[in-house]
Amino acid sequence: MKVVILGGQGDGLVAAQIIEDMSSQGQDIELVGFLNDHEAMGSLIGGYPVLGKTSEWHNLPEEWGYHFSLLSVGKMRERALLIKSFNIPIDRVVSLIHPTALISRTASVGKGTLVAAYAVMQPGSQLGLCCSVRAGANIGHDVSVGDFVYVGPNATLCGYSGVAEGVFLAPNSVLRDRTKMGEYSVLAAASVAYKDVPENSTWIGNPARRIA
Repeated sequence: MKVVILGGQGDGLVAAQIIEDMSSQGQDIELVGFLNDHEAMGSLIGGYPVLGKTSEWHNLPEEWGYHFSLLSVGKMRERALLIKSFNIPIDRVVSLIHPTALISRTASVGKGTLVAAYAVMQPGSQLGLCCSVRAGANIGHDVSVGDFVYVGPNATLCGYSGVAEGVFLAPNSVLRDRTKMGEYSVLAAASVAYKDVPENSTWIGNPARRIA
């Protein structure tokens, strides 16, 4: 499968590396290039060509797939709205799972989601559409993760916890078992949430306290 990344430096190169590692392990996947709104067509990102603007995805061959690497910290709602606005058919949206990730046979990964190196998904866990689960993150058993969620490096979601659409869990954050996070809420780096986190709020510390 040929894949085009919508995005660029940073998050886009993380996705590119995962594609390269998947390919090196014998998977039928190849990165063709990027669609990017800031770099000129024909320029290179990580050695791969820019094929045009993100809005021009429909000009590319119908058999190609797409992956969104449009993460912007603090702008999760805008990111979700942008991804939805492209109206790319769901069957052309590609998930990327690093070969070293450990995914239970009873776990499920939504279309367009990225699971990075050494991340773990325990039995019964579920990831929604277009999520980003970064290196070393642990999605506990029976955890439910909504669409457009970011789970940072080494973050932990304990068993039976759940997060709604657009949640941002920063690196090394922890969500206690059976605890919930509402839509577009944020748990800061190294913070530990022991109680439910309301939507559109930001929490920091151990135990986490609300700051916005």
